[in-house]
Amino acid sequence: MVGLLAGMLLGGSPCVARADRVVLGPDGMTLNPQSIKAEFLATPYGAEHNMSWLQYALPQGIELQTHFLDIANSQRMLHAIDVQYPFLSEFGPAPAVSFGVRDLLGTGDEHRSFYLAVTRSLPLSDRQLKLFHDFRLTAGYGTERMDGLFVGIHTHLKAGLFVDVEYYRQRPNVSLALPLVRNMQAHAYSLNGNIYYGLSYSLIR
Repeated sequence: MVGLLAGMLLGGSPCVARADRVVLGPDGMTLNPQSIKAEFLATPYGAEHNMSWLQYALPQGIELQTHFLDIANSQRMLHAIDVQYPFLSEFGPAPAVSFGVRDLLGTGDEHRSFYLAVTRSLPLSDRQLKLFHDFRLTAGYGTERMDGLFVGIHTHLKAGLFVDVEYYRQRPNVSLALPLVRNMQAHAYSLNGNIYYGLSYSLIR
């Protein structure tokens, strides 16, 4: 499986879209410089926690992220600072490559996990372009609580729906996103088998 993903990542076509995460795991692409994204997720099931992110990409392209986890039935809130550096942008046969660290200060749940992420867009046939705007694959490796290999798939359907699927920290996650108004999306997530709903707002340059 790893060999197949690696081969697919090395082929494909250029993609100008930027990302930041697949679902929870890193994407090889980062936000455009001087762009901002905020996201909040809540679950109707009290045994789990709510989550929020605030991200900003510096003019140099380095992405900073704060991540908050509000533990249900507890006074404790975890927070983390993440840093991601875009080493290579996707161009020609070269995939997008980035590396970074999750939970830099060790105050969240990923405890200084370092990672490398590689993302590559796949070429689409004329028939496929009738259904999809784009389709890309991500693969990477993280230390500590990121727990080794992670892989992900992203696609944007012509109907407007964004679909992301990943295997991260030894668990599957799925995200569905639908644009509401300019810069805002509604989200539905399955994270570790639990359902979340939320909103995101982006100012992309």
